[in-house]
Amino acid sequence: MGIGLACFVDKAGTGPSANLALRGGLHGGWESAIVRVHSDGKVTVLAGSHSHGQGHDIAFAQIAADRLRLDIDDIRLVEGDTDRIPFGNGTWGARSASVAGTAIYRAADRIVDKARKIAAEALECAADDLVHERGRFCIRGTDRAIGFADIAGLAYHGAKLSSDGSLEPGLEATEFYDPPDTNDPQAMHLAVVVVDADTGAVRLRELYGADDCGMIINPMIVEGQVHGGMAQGVGQALMEEIVYDRDGQLLTGSFMDYAMPRADDLPSFRTGFIETPAPSNPLGVKGGSESGTIGAPAAIGNAVIDALWHLGVRDITLPITAETVWRALKTARELRP
Repeated sequence: MGIGLACFVDKAGTGPSANLALRGGLHGGWESAIVRVHSDGKVTVLAGSHSHGQGHDIAFAQIAADRLRLDIDDIRLVEGDTDRIPFGNGTWGARSASVAGTAIYRAADRIVDKARKIAAEALECAADDLVHERGRFCIRGTDRAIGFADIAGLAYHGAKLSSDGSLEPGLEATEFYDPPDTNDPQAMHLAVVVVDADTGAVRLRELYGADDCGMIINPMIVEGQVHGGMAQGVGQALMEEIVYDRDGQLLTGSFMDYAMPRADDLPSFRTGFIETPAPSNPLGVKGGSESGTIGAPAAIGNAVIDALWHLGVRDITLPITAETVWRALKTARELRP
């Protein structure tokens, strides 16, 4: 049996467009969002980034609902329809929450600022006297209030939005957010393996992860992403390999030949999270989608070396297949005095 640890600091969120330009980047690091309030108070969020299954529909709706003080059922997300959404730079570099999420956050705050002014006019009070509560604006210390849906109705149907004419009709905001910096997810992963010294077979018995992904918007999504990353990391560590013959013919060109982990290859992952706010964005979030892929291979590799250390093995090449282990043991025996 062997135990291996791996600790790392990652870079996520792409950083500012100016930095990407210095490195020869072909596009910026910014992201876009539109928050559109309809006359009935329902909200559509249009995001330039696009979900590939990582849960934008719920996470982005959570951000908008939290800033607008609305129920999440009042929020609808639109992505991927290029006839409707603003231009965006897409999903890569663990950037969606910190960059696209912040664009939604800032657009929603602009909606709140305008809604507050409309509410102040309707309630005949100063905007600073209003408290933004769940679904309404209330005059502090009184029971006088106006609902968000009523404010939206005034924004579109009201004949008079402000006494000085400074407010335009409608309740919609577009935001292009260029982050000032990247963010730094970090983690420590621990693997426990059992190695058969006769056959070289490796069994992954346990895999743990303690991750700092910044402030977590949706714990279930983040845990699922870390689990998926760990599964990919297990595949990289123990089985996945592109193999060519001497003539350059690819021998692992299909999933009949290219090994990937299946359910019976994986233990029950155990994860924990620490929330250290990222200073580079107002949400305090960090990337979390790539964490498992970074820590798992190194932790597993260290665990295998730990298991074989007493037999003279000091390094091993990934993927750590039975043949790789067998050859490492054979080399160690040959070098032993």
